[in-house]
Amino acid sequence: MKSLRVALVSPYPDITNYGLRTLSAVLKQHGWHTKVLCLPDFAGDGESFHGTMTEKRYSDAVIAEFEGLIADCDLVGITLMTHYFDSARQLTAACKRLGKKVIWGGFHPSVRPDECIHHADYVAIGDAEDLIVDLCTKLEANDPDLHAIKGLVWKDGASVVRNPPGSLEQELDDYPAPDFGLDDQYVLFEGGIRPVTKDLLKRYLTNGTISRMFGKIGYQTMTGRGCPHACTYCGNSFYRDLYKRQRYVRYRSVEHVMVELEQVRETYPFINFFWFSDDSFFGRPLPDLLKFCAEYKKRIGLPFYLLGSPGTITEEKYAALVDAGLMCIQMGVEHGSKRIQKLFKRSTMGNDKILQSARIIAKYADRTAPPQYDLVYDLAYETMEDKLDTLRLIAELPKPYRLQVFSVIYYPGTSLHTLAVRDGLVVDEKDEIYDRMYSERHDSYTNTLLFLARTGRFPHPLLRALIDPRVAEFATSDYASPLRKVAKRGLDTFRKLARNPALERARALGTIATFEARLTGMTGANAGAAAPSSS
Repeated sequence: MKSLRVALVSPYPDITNYGLRTLSAVLKQHGWHTKVLCLPDFAGDGESFHGTMTEKRYSDAVIAEFEGLIADCDLVGITLMTHYFDSARQLTAACKRLGKKVIWGGFHPSVRPDECIHHADYVAIGDAEDLIVDLCTKLEANDPDLHAIKGLVWKDGASVVRNPPGSLEQELDDYPAPDFGLDDQYVLFEGGIRPVTKDLLKRYLTNGTISRMFGKIGYQTMTGRGCPHACTYCGNSFYRDLYKRQRYVRYRSVEHVMVELEQVRETYPFINFFWFSDDSFFGRPLPDLLKFCAEYKKRIGLPFYLLGSPGTITEEKYAALVDAGLMCIQMGVEHGSKRIQKLFKRSTMGNDKILQSARIIAKYADRTAPPQYDLVYDLAYETMEDKLDTLRLIAELPKPYRLQVFSVIYYPGTSLHTLAVRDGLVVDEKDEIYDRMYSERHDSYTNTLLFLARTGRFPHPLLRALIDPRVAEFATSDYASPLRKVAKRGLDTFRKLARNPALERARALGTIATFEARLTGMTGANAGAAAPSSS
């Protein structure tokens, strides 16, 4: 074992942390000792009200425990997205009090290295597996010359040096599976940082977003990296530009993924579904995807959840995935207006492709839970007609479905942020981006209809009547103001009820009853052991 010790820290509420755990596995593979510290900052994930966010995310007691755990470490790596900027600053200040070197990585440091280097000693831009190995090698040897480390931003005395970006690893199998062990892993739980045990891990995974939705215990991983699209609101638009003329979408081999899942099942038998968060799962070539389905059904046999995009979903691929155990799909619909789709660079995924994919999904509705369709709203560029176009599209979606609606945020590094800044739409970044959550929304007629349509139970004929231009014009006029106030009070009450976790879980469990029945009759080596029990 080499002498350098590295602490890897995440402020995300989701403690799966695929990227951070992969870094830990890579460092261990090269002989270094790592500690993984998951310090969930739930405020950064929208679980505090806007306007009450503070820069001090952790209590003094937690920071004191954190300092004790990193006292024997030489390097501390912190991953962060924009909402966790204050979390990272507070943790970094604690590291500095102990004289520790700190490296920041993740999306926000990648797009804002000049901001982040004022707080950290090093900033990693883009994929960081090779970078972190090269940096630790230099630190181990006390070699101050870091110019050759691709993608590293660092301080050379008073000067800031920005090294050119590196190359994307094309053979993802060269990296080990994420480090999901228990040795020297810690999690913030009930006000204290505790060693991770199987029981504590189970409790956290049970509380994951998708786990709560289905009343199951999920393990999240990725079978590939990159996205074929470059949507203007998404960080992939930045990364594609960063790695120009390189193959951006890459996949792990089927065998590499299966070995990871088998090890997880053996180590943590309480896990009863898998969640693949690839941006482009359906982008796999058909022979490769069919091989994945066959191996998964034979060797794993648990239900799974994945993401898809319009146009990449074919009936042959979808049917194979359902047969293998697909429980639910999440698909990015985003918007129904052709004009906004063009602004988002999603013209190739227009309403025709959206509806085509939705019809394929609906064919298998008796064998899966209702799909989750993502939508973006509160966009400054929208007209009333654009908003109505989205509602018109919703009224055409085949049932059943559920909508996940996100208030747009102009994240730094995205093409949409560049446009918004150019057009004067961003005035106070701290308030409007860093501390703003996608769950916030403006009260409006069209947003109210979006909310009512979320469960997929709202009658489509009624929705079509309410988005008739004449009805919409009256509903948004001054004459309807008293009615809007009454409706708002009623909706506020309804929202509180809708947020009830028990009700949410009951609804989700009801939607997968037929799926449970199908899975228990599944053939294959693991069918009996794989059948999940209703909880």
